[in-house]
Amino acid sequence: MVIPVVVSFLLLTYPIHVTKAQGIEEGAEENLYVVGDLPLVKIGEDTEINLVFEDHIGLNFSRLTNLFPNKPFLSFFFGYIYIPVVFGPMTGMKTFKNIYCLHTIEFYAYIEGNISGWHAIVEPSVITGSTDGKRANLTLKVRIDGPTVYPMANVVIKVVRKGANGTIIGVSYHKISLKAEHIYLLDIKPLKSAVETSPGSSVSIPVEITNLGNYVENYIISVEGEGASAISSGQTITIDPGETIKTYIHVYTPFSIFDPGTSRKIEIKAYPARSPDNVFTAGASVITRGVSPIFIPVLILIAILIVLIVKMLLQFGKGFTWTKKGKVEEEIKRKFFSVGAEKKETVRESVKMKSEVKSISSKPRSLGRKDLEKLMAKIKKEEMKQKRKFEKTL
Repeated sequence: MVIPVVVSFLLLTYPIHVTKAQGIEEGAEENLYVVGDLPLVKIGEDTEINLVFEDHIGLNFSRLTNLFPNKPFLSFFFGYIYIPVVFGPMTGMKTFKNIYCLHTIEFYAYIEGNISGWHAIVEPSVITGSTDGKRANLTLKVRIDGPTVYPMANVVIKVVRKGANGTIIGVSYHKISLKAEHIYLLDIKPLKSAVETSPGSSVSIPVEITNLGNYVENYIISVEGEGASAISSGQTITIDPGETIKTYIHVYTPFSIFDPGTSRKIEIKAYPARSPDNVFTAGASVITRGVSPIFIPVLILIAILIVLIVKMLLQFGKGFTWTKKGKVEEEIKRKFFSVGAEKKETVRESVKMKSEVKSISSKPRSLGRKDLEKLMAKIKKEEMKQKRKFEKTL
């Protein structure tokens, strides 16, 4: 008689929890906690988090069915006959049978809000033969598949306690907040792979920048190039995860009077302000061709001067030509008329000489032979003189 009383007293001291009318207990009567510090979740591989499960159902079925280790028959009697008969009617035999047994504990892990890219599981996902005081080591495995725009997520672990015949006795939820490891990933896309401009001028290149990382970042934009430089280097942009913004890169080309066509490669660089070693790049080309706009006013001035000089030369050349032509004609006339005059004079003198000879010859022969020869010599001398003068004037 003493033993049943003692057993009854022990059972009454156990905080036995049973299912409610709906068939599901609000809590699974257990404890689940993390061992150590929470790590950052890695990208593309499993991140393991150690957990410990403790069963606090308040009814140790294993102990109640083995109250007398040295007396198996007595243990069986009290564990499987006496206790159900005495305490079953208190809660209902069906309910009592569901909880008065070894329980199965199931673990389900999922991401709160169904955030894309995050995955979680618990291993092992099932514990069998659990009763009050049961402890088990679990592993929560969390993984992020590739880049995600969500740097943080809440992992929810659902704990389901099942009794006899798989009846759900209770359900509990545990939430663990995790952070992803910091990912720097940026996509730089020039909307024009090549732009054309004149030498010594500036040009703007439209660029789309997308933050493929998982944190809000401040990126610093710079430009480097062969024979080209950025007008404003060190431009800073703030961009959210998954956000795409459009900006402009302003490039200045070197000065030259004329460029037949030169391709200059530029490199657009961007790096996080907190991590300058993570540099992302993209390329574009700037083609310089034509005349520098800075030199155009000078060219216009030179052209005007050339036109004025040519006009002056043409006018001066025209006046010089007519003046020279007039002088030449005058000289020709002068020489021509002087020659004609001299010829006429020579002819007149010749005629005069001949007339004198004729007149002398017609006169009576009063002159002597010598006088006549002197006169003829004088006439010939005068003719030779006139002839030389005429040839000299030609």
